[in-house]
Amino acid sequence: MSGSRILDFTGPRGNAGISNPTTSDGGIFDLSRALAFFHPALQTSALILGLYLLVLGLRIRKSRRQGAGPHTARLAAHHMRLARCFTACLTAGYLLGPLGMRFLLGEPVFATAHSYFGTLSLSLYLGTAYLGRKLRLAPGREDIRQIHAFCAFIAVFVSLLVAILGFQLLP
Repeated sequence: MSGSRILDFTGPRGNAGISNPTTSDGGIFDLSRALAFFHPALQTSALILGLYLLVLGLRIRKSRRQGAGPHTARLAAHHMRLARCFTACLTAGYLLGPLGMRFLLGEPVFATAHSYFGTLSLSLYLGTAYLGRKLRLAPGREDIRQIHAFCAFIAVFVSLLVAILGFQLLP
């Protein structure tokens, strides 16, 4: 069994051994190429949701400065509900990135600036989520609120950089 390719996950053209079914017109549908776009699509959706959450956070801040009331509480509840979904989607998309690089594209994992800045961005978002949880438990802590807002702003802008760096990696 020398020369066996059992553990070799790279197929022709650097793609993993995913079968490519034919289309109705006889052409070959490149499944691995199509799946390689799932990570960017999920992360783009998450980034749009993140920008919306940033706007919600700014509305909450403005409403709080004008005098907190039921409107502020509704905005905050909506912000927290969407933030949980955002964190889950962003984390899932982050995990799909290295998996796609290795198994779909046959490229080395964490060999690009996109992956390093993506890790930084996810860390900032998870830190923001942690601080948001602390705010929910101790709503009067203005110091945590300021750090939460700062981390969120930095995370969004790092994410935009990550998106730009990711364009060069598209198949």
